[in-house]
Amino acid sequence: MEMLAAPIALLLVAWMAQAAATTLLCWWYLHLLRRPQPAPATLPPVLVLVPVRGPIPTLDAFLSGLAAQDHPGSWRVVFALEGADDPTLPMIDAFVAAKPGRAARVLAGPAAGRGQKVQNLLAALATARPEEAVLVTLDADILPPPGMLAALLRPVLAGQAPIASGYRWSVPVDAALGSRLVALADAGIGTLPRHAAWNLCWGGATALRRDAVDLRAVWDRAVSDDLVLTRAAVAAGLTIYAPLDVRPPSPVHLPGLMDALRFGARQYRVLRLHAPRAFAWALLAAAVPVAGAVAAAMAGTGAAMACLGIALALQRVRAALRGAIARRVLPPDAAAAACGGLRDAWLAPAVPLFQLACLLRAGLGGRWLSWAGRRYRVGREGRVIETGRAS
Repeated sequence: MEMLAAPIALLLVAWMAQAAATTLLCWWYLHLLRRPQPAPATLPPVLVLVPVRGPIPTLDAFLSGLAAQDHPGSWRVVFALEGADDPTLPMIDAFVAAKPGRAARVLAGPAAGRGQKVQNLLAALATARPEEAVLVTLDADILPPPGMLAALLRPVLAGQAPIASGYRWSVPVDAALGSRLVALADAGIGTLPRHAAWNLCWGGATALRRDAVDLRAVWDRAVSDDLVLTRAAVAAGLTIYAPLDVRPPSPVHLPGLMDALRFGARQYRVLRLHAPRAFAWALLAAAVPVAGAVAAAMAGTGAAMACLGIALALQRVRAALRGAIARRVLPPDAAAAACGGLRDAWLAPAVPLFQLACLLRAGLGGRWLSWAGRRYRVGREGRVIETGRAS
């Protein structure tokens, strides 16, 4: 036991430090939301690119949210589907017909040597008009609040950065274990302040100046639209701004634990293959609380049990702070659902263990990635070097 005393003490200190820092960062996020933001001086035309692959149960709500955007400038949306057999086609075509001049639809055809989502994005990008100086990418499975497009564009149009990117707020649509776990894990990620030095793009809501990077070259032979954009931005020394009020609700339905594990592992595997340094930090962040809890149980002393109590108390403080953030950045119904999940006191302590399991599972499979029925072998520059059908 004497040999274990020093390592256990070190683990407990690291655990307490991380718990305190994460709590302070949640408070800081809430504080930053109150800062006044500069208004754009000009409002150039904007092209919104929306890759679509059905079925999407919430597509009707996405289209309604898109139509309700209050951005005061000129903007146009182009939906891109793989082919005419996509089940979303009738709904997309009805939206386009109802918005002449504001919306269009293209068929990208099957991808060869790149991800289908990227293929769709490139097809939509090909329709860009010379005057459309700013581009936006949106995922069709989010529920955009009316002010989301304006909030996403503001940093780019105000000159704060050439690229701005938000992050989803996963909202469980049911009480299933998998849905609740993923929602809690995502809330922890989404309520951390971002810094330009380590911010990542999220393709679900990203805006960028059209002249910032050559997207045709960046997306060629890519499977991840957002992380290859992140690599290109970092290589070019470009700032990626993170507007903290861009957290569109993203409904999540994952019935069981294995469904959640597969989903989380896939997300982390994409991160490992494209941003290994960020993956390593995520692995460390998940491992510390798990190792700290194990160390406390091994020690069994009063001080160790006190650390466990402090960690649980700080977890409840973070839940309250995240609830306050949700009420500021989400529509009322989504905020109510998110706050209900955040109060899941019995499940919340298991989130670090769940994340660690996802991360460890993401380390398997070498450089192969399965996505939407296809498999891709990804090279060290984030390029697809081999494709195949998922088994």
